[in-house]
Amino acid sequence: MALLRTRLADIQYIAAAAGSIYSNAAATKTYIRGLILHNGNTTSETVTVHNVPDSSGSLGTAGVSNKFLKVALAADETLFVDLTYPIALTDTNDSIQAVTTTASKVTVQVLGDKDA
Repeated sequence: MALLRTRLADIQYIAAAAGSIYSNAAATKTYIRGLILHNGNTTSETVTVHNVPDSSGSLGTAGVSNKFLKVALAADETLFVDLTYPIALTDTNDSIQAVTTTASKVTVQVLGDKDA
């Protein structure tokens, strides 16, 4: 098994309601190694990120039990989140989901490895 280190998704905005920023494709193993968060707003934004297992093959629901990061980003701040131990997504629709205070103000890029 060879791993391909790459950006796993294009830069995208985080919504004001929890939503998927990366979902695992069928028959794939993905290892989330980091996130780049940027607050483009003129005020502080709080970002919460969840590691959500699939729900019988469909996207699961973000909640307190799968939250792994909550951070306040100052206006125009960028944060690189380097995960010491990667998050392994192994089932179809295992996902990383995020939510922020104000929609379309914080961007995220998901970084990691895929089976090649």
